[in-house]
Amino acid sequence: MSVILVVSIILPLYFYFLFDLTSLFENRFYLLFLYGILLRLVVVGSPALWSDDIYRYLFDAKICLQGISPYHYTPEGFAKLSGLSHLGLESYLSKMNSPNYYSVYPLLLQWFFSLGTILGTFFGSVFFGIQALFFVLDILNLFLIRKLYPKSSNASYWIYFGNPIVILEGISQMHPELLLVTGALLFFLSQSNGLRIFSFFLLTQLKFNAFLFILGFRRDRFTWMILFFVSILSLVLWKVTVFSDLVSQGSAGIGLFFHSFRFAGILEPFFYFLLYPFQGEYLSGILSFLALGSIYIFCLKKNFLTGFGFPDQFFILYTLFLLFSPVIHPWYWILWVLFTIGKEKIETFVASVSFLAFLSYGMYVYNGFVYIHWVVSILVLGYYGNKQINYLRKTT
Repeated sequence: MSVILVVSIILPLYFYFLFDLTSLFENRFYLLFLYGILLRLVVVGSPALWSDDIYRYLFDAKICLQGISPYHYTPEGFAKLSGLSHLGLESYLSKMNSPNYYSVYPLLLQWFFSLGTILGTFFGSVFFGIQALFFVLDILNLFLIRKLYPKSSNASYWIYFGNPIVILEGISQMHPELLLVTGALLFFLSQSNGLRIFSFFLLTQLKFNAFLFILGFRRDRFTWMILFFVSILSLVLWKVTVFSDLVSQGSAGIGLFFHSFRFAGILEPFFYFLLYPFQGEYLSGILSFLALGSIYIFCLKKNFLTGFGFPDQFFILYTLFLLFSPVIHPWYWILWVLFTIGKEKIETFVASVSFLAFLSYGMYVYNGFVYIHWVVSILVLGYYGNKQINYLRKTT
């Protein structure tokens, strides 16, 4: 617990104070770019100690490379069926947190980690191979950020370039949210509606909650007709892969997200506390998402999002999702960090969110810590939210 407290405090402080030192680079972007690469290079080769998700990714990738669908078996069921010694999967099975769950990761992610696994055979370490792949991918992200915001200051770039969540959770711990950053950047940089729709399709094939970004498109009939067919295609791919067995996914897969899995929720605990006396607390996640859906519908009816550009629309949509989701792991904030670039006087707030993100690891070691984290989250996010709402009220 003490280690988590130290990490939660030290890393955001490093990020916050080095923000002022970006002035030493003056207008020489390439120095900041090289410094960002160096920070990422340092963590390549570090062990995955904070999260054990990587072992599930590797397990799925290994059996994918054998031509076996990871959606038809749980890891434990696969072990009983065929044994693991000939594939070298015993260590992955013993370290993962979901041996009895069906895979919830879409095919595009399976391919990515399969490629990293193949690359790892040349380095003699599958972890190094995947981290090297993420390292190269995030360098591309740094370049695309510069292309998207060519006139921003080095201080603004630092929000993503030096953010400890991005560097440690993305590259060191190998969480695939960096792929979402790439997809979002390609979306923002697309010059045509067709390329944006294709980027949207890629995003929905990386994570299911990316479907909410459809609300950011302009409301003309032709665009929405195309989006409808693209969304149907994406859902069909989800159906034949992740949801090929709906019953299994509902009872021992993604269905657990809605009725039993809670981690670092911000507003969802309100519903939990209200339902607890009636023994209906298992519905808190569903009710929280229903509240979120109602807010989205209200925003659409009031045309609230039409006055903003794509990055700001995505920022609002994703922030609302993070507020109401019952599960907010530290790496969920990686995409949110991207959306904060270019905004005025947000550096302190991003540092505070980084602190909250790392602080949430305390819930893994102490159940009662959920209340401490919840109170701190409400205070920090509530204070900034009040300021932002007043700002939006005055300017819209």
